[in-house]
Amino acid sequence: MPTELFADVAVRAHIFNHPEAIYTYVVPPALRPPLQPGMLVWVPLRRKRVQGIVLALREQARPAAGGDEPGLLPSFTIRPIADLGDPEVRLPDAQLNLARWLAGYYRAPLWDALALFLPPGIAQESVATWHILPAGREAELGALPPGERELLYFLRRKGEASEVELDEALRGSMAELRRLALALAERGLIARRTALTRPAVRVRRRRVARLLLSAEHQPDALAAIRHAPRQRAALETLLARRATTPADDLLLPAGDLPLATLRALEARGWLALEAVEALRNPLDGSTVERDMPPELTERQARELHPISGALERREHEIFLLHGVTGSGKTELYLRSIARVLRQGRQALVLVPEIALTAQLVRRFAARFGPAVAILHSELSLGERYDTWRRLRRGEARIVVGSRSTVFAPLPELGLVIVDEEHDGSYKHADGVRYEARDVAVHLGALTRSAVILGSATPSLESYQAALDGRYRLLELPERVTPRRGSGSQSIPLPPVRMVDMRDELRAGNRSLFSRALQHALSRTLAAGQQAILFLNRRGLASIVLCRDCGYVASCVRCSSPLVLHSVQHTASAVAEAAPSPFDTIMRCHTCGYRELPPIQCPECWSMRIRHFGVGTQRVVEEMAALFPEARVLRWDRDVTGRKGSHDRLLDAFTNHEADVVVGTQMIAKGLDLPLVTLVGIVSADIGLHLPDFRAAERTFQLLAQVAGRAGRRDIGGQVVLQTYIPDHYALQAAAAHDYRAFFQEEIAFRREAHYPPFGQLARLVTSSTSMARARASAEELACRIDVEIGAQGVADASVIGPASAFLERVRNRYRWHLLVRAPDVHPILAALGPLPGWIVDVDPVSML
Repeated sequence: MPTELFADVAVRAHIFNHPEAIYTYVVPPALRPPLQPGMLVWVPLRRKRVQGIVLALREQARPAAGGDEPGLLPSFTIRPIADLGDPEVRLPDAQLNLARWLAGYYRAPLWDALALFLPPGIAQESVATWHILPAGREAELGALPPGERELLYFLRRKGEASEVELDEALRGSMAELRRLALALAERGLIARRTALTRPAVRVRRRRVARLLLSAEHQPDALAAIRHAPRQRAALETLLARRATTPADDLLLPAGDLPLATLRALEARGWLALEAVEALRNPLDGSTVERDMPPELTERQARELHPISGALERREHEIFLLHGVTGSGKTELYLRSIARVLRQGRQALVLVPEIALTAQLVRRFAARFGPAVAILHSELSLGERYDTWRRLRRGEARIVVGSRSTVFAPLPELGLVIVDEEHDGSYKHADGVRYEARDVAVHLGALTRSAVILGSATPSLESYQAALDGRYRLLELPERVTPRRGSGSQSIPLPPVRMVDMRDELRAGNRSLFSRALQHALSRTLAAGQQAILFLNRRGLASIVLCRDCGYVASCVRCSSPLVLHSVQHTASAVAEAAPSPFDTIMRCHTCGYRELPPIQCPECWSMRIRHFGVGTQRVVEEMAALFPEARVLRWDRDVTGRKGSHDRLLDAFTNHEADVVVGTQMIAKGLDLPLVTLVGIVSADIGLHLPDFRAAERTFQLLAQVAGRAGRRDIGGQVVLQTYIPDHYALQAAAAHDYRAFFQEEIAFRREAHYPPFGQLARLVTSSTSMARARASAEELACRIDVEIGAQGVADASVIGPASAFLERVRNRYRWHLLVRAPDVHPILAALGPLPGWIVDVDPVSML
């Protein structure tokens, strides 16, 4: 008799406050040969079937809860695995180990971590449904009680419905609904069963025909159907296609021909119809001219050498590539990828913004052709599903994408690149609150892949790690512009002119643009060059305020002030004229609530209600007033909601269909725009005084990055930086392009305050419909943590808070938060156990 085989399965269910949700199942004999760790399966759980991932196979069941004897069997009956899931899903050991690390490090349920690695759109659930029986169709409705009569009548019309659908249609409590359904079931009128929801995406197939006619029989076949014009036309079309099809491809596209006609030809034995997989590739149809690698500068070659050595040795090593904007970091990425491809391995490239994907993919496609794939949230679900499968099969060797691409299936990974590694967009804000940069580093260790972290303004954590020797520091301190056939030429960073806007007010200039910026814009436009106007705030104005009583228009569901937007510019990127004052709407940037702006104050009925602050739409208006001949393009989240919008905006600007682009942080990083010779930073102070210890770092990084968009070719460039606090060290360092000066100033503050990289933080957030309950919950947890810190004797550990969050109310729920600060927060968090109702954010990026 064969030995029983057991499987440890992580299931798609969150119950009993059990974050791991790992259960043991018997492997049926029919599933023994194909079943392996990492495969997707269906397993019974209570009265339902749920999806699960096999973590391990063993010949003995796991110990029962509380048991410490290795072979101790649980006291309950172990049920068998029901079935296999998607056969293409098999997470390799590296991804299983990475998922366990994610769940432990970020304090998340194990299934949520595993689900990050699954192909998009395959999630399914087992739902309870009720269907009508023949007796139910014939029963006399009038003889039934009112509730049962209504339920049976609904099922007569619907046939079958889930309990959720019935609850929505009949508007009763779920308990009452089940009581009525059971009563009808006892009468033999309806029955209950479970059904699986359909996956959101499936393999797409296309109809093809395989011609079976030899050349000598074609005339006879055409003659035989001379009185069947549709069949003759279809056969002639297929014969014409075969004449232009390569000899090794016998499958001809037939999806545009009538199916009935094709079936008739198939019945005659002249062709065979087949359905073949049709991959949805977002890069299909795009043509990119192949390029030749430029000659490296001496410095580039020197910094590439240690990367090449690690790749040749197939060793895991982490490189921090600190290169000023335009220094040629991307060329080193390309050379490193080429080496990995020659070894038969794969490369993963992360970018922080979808806006950067298009330009980077074009450069990669010009060098590597169809080996490149892309992944990001702007693609359709089908495109992401098919790209996942291409990568899993090894059909694509390079993948470029945003943060979730770090979970792509790359069985032969050899190189991980994180471009703009400092960017806050790599932090995921929901579910498993992972930091993609740190996940990439851990993935590299598990797969023995080299990791390159690239940035002109590295995060303080990464730069300190390089100084401590945990990362290897590579530096490109000079800008270069490639010259085909003659190497590369060094070009200077653009000079930055800092303008004190207080002086502008004293001089009587109340425009958004200083006199210096107006003069620079005039010269740039006259020369036929391009400019970027940067402001990290959307809309027309930041607040709508009453000048008499101080009322501020705020969201009815959140504590956020409503931001004024132009309606006509919300869907259009290019602005040609200023909007009418009546074409405006107020919008909450937290929850999306919208409201018309008031004509008079709702508090004191004053007519002196005005808008204050500046947004990108307001900058567009100012440009239209000062330079009506300029073609202005707006680039922010309000105009990039549709698929392909980033690509269209980038193409329009690089093709010089616009003279000026006005945008937020989307345009600040990574873009290479050859004709941009002027960058105007409309307000450098936004974000500098937020309640966040990283506010100065973020401001410096953003300003240094956007300044780097100017003068990337030998025609030169300039930057005008407008501020009300010109003496701030972050602005001074950004104006001087001096990262080390900023680092030395900021790292001293971090060391003294025990903030990262000299300590670790965890942010814990609770919310409630009652302010008092949220506060009480936060204060109780803060006391528990204080006790735990004392019990563990952790030095340099403390609780900061609790306090109401900066955004105190979101979607009608009051939010309180606190911070745990310690050399390592994990022992403290582990001692607290599960925290239902709390958001736990390890290594938080946002404190809002």
